[in-house]
Amino acid sequence: MLLGQPNAFSGKLRMVFVQLGTPFVKLGDYFPFVQSRRLLARQNEDLRRENDALRQQVRALGETGDENLRLHQLLSLKEHTPFHTVTARVTGRDASNWWESIQIDRGSNDGLHMNMAVFNADGLIGKIVSVTKGESRVLLLTDPNCKVSALLQNTREPGIAAGVKRSLRFSPHCVMTYVNRDAKVKNGEPVISSGFGGVFPKGILIGTVTGMQLNKQTGMYQDVEIKPAADFRRLEEVMVITE
Repeated sequence: MLLGQPNAFSGKLRMVFVQLGTPFVKLGDYFPFVQSRRLLARQNEDLRRENDALRQQVRALGETGDENLRLHQLLSLKEHTPFHTVTARVTGRDASNWWESIQIDRGSNDGLHMNMAVFNADGLIGKIVSVTKGESRVLLLTDPNCKVSALLQNTREPGIAAGVKRSLRFSPHCVMTYVNRDAKVKNGEPVISSGFGGVFPKGILIGTVTGMQLNKQTGMYQDVEIKPAADFRRLEEVMVITE
């Protein structure tokens, strides 16, 4: 009330309050670490954006490195394989049947046609079942309709490997049928393509034995369960055998 009065006393009183408050007003000039909340908020936001950008760059570099490693493995495989091959990228999957087919970015313009075998650095993937000029569809080894003439690598016992549908979709596997009932099959034994049938060349790894049992319907053959060598959940680049 006194400060609001228009007289000499209130004027002097206001002057005293201004002089007392001046050091606090100018405190930021003498101590640089005292900054406004607005400035700190802007700096924090800038740092967050810069941090996000750096994280994105690190992820991109990591993805590029992983891709280069996979391509290097395929290139090395291509140099040592006796087949003529074309490298392709996986561009899509069958949404309704995740394990059954994939789409690749190579087609008839690249020399591809029906029934060409597809594999990667891990093992057999499947075969081409449809072709356009720029794309092809690959039926996966884990599909029951993809049948491969197979050979137990150690015992040399022949049979037919094909995919098996099971309720647990995230554990695709194959079964090799028509295996001699007296064959001494062991868990862990490699299974390769036999080369019969004209689609899959001999010697491509299909997978490894995980179990066996006598066929319940005939009792004449063994059914050999196989864990595929390739990881069908992580297919990104593959190779097509053209010759």
